[in-house]
Amino acid sequence: MRKLEIVNVVATGTLTESLDLEKLHQNLPGTVKSTSHWLKYRLPENNKYIAFYKSGKFLLTGKDVLDKQDELCARILDILRKADVAYTLDHLTINNIVCKTSVKLNKSLDVIIEQADPKKGSYEPEQFPGLIYKDWGVSFLLFSSGSVIITGAKKIEESQNGFNNFVQFLSKI
Repeated sequence: MRKLEIVNVVATGTLTESLDLEKLHQNLPGTVKSTSHWLKYRLPENNKYIAFYKSGKFLLTGKDVLDKQDELCARILDILRKADVAYTLDHLTINNIVCKTSVKLNKSLDVIIEQADPKKGSYEPEQFPGLIYKDWGVSFLLFSSGSVIITGAKKIEESQNGFNNFVQFLSKI
C-alpha cells in the first residue's frame, strides 16, 4: 500500500456570530480587504491562508491543517481576541483533502481512458495533460509520468481507500 502525501487541506470554521469585518480590518494588521463580504489574512510564521467572512465563517488552508486543527483554531481565536473581535468557535469542518502519490503505469493514458467508464473519466490531452477520473467518492488526476493527485475527500482514509481501488482498476487494464 503506497503512502499518500497530503499537499493541501481546506477547512471551514464557523463562529457563533457574524464578523465585523471593518473592525477586524482596522485592528488586524496584514488583512487585505477583498470585498465587503470577506478579508484575506496570512497567519504569521507558518503562512496559513485564512479568509474571514462576514457570515462568521472562515476558510483555512494548508497542508498540516488536519494535524494541527486544534492549535490553528486556538491561534485564530487568539488573533481575533487581540483584534478586539472576540468570538467563540462553533465548529471546524474539513471540506477537502488533496494528496499526491504515484503509480507505475503499464499502459498509456489513451489506453486507460478507452477502458474507463466514460461517465467517470475524461482525457483531453490538447486541453489538459492528465486523465481525470472520478469514482469511490474522490477525483483523480493521473499523469503519464505516473503521478497521481487525489482530491475531494474529507478524511484521509477516503483518499487511501479510493486510491487503493484506483490501483486495482489500473491493474485490470
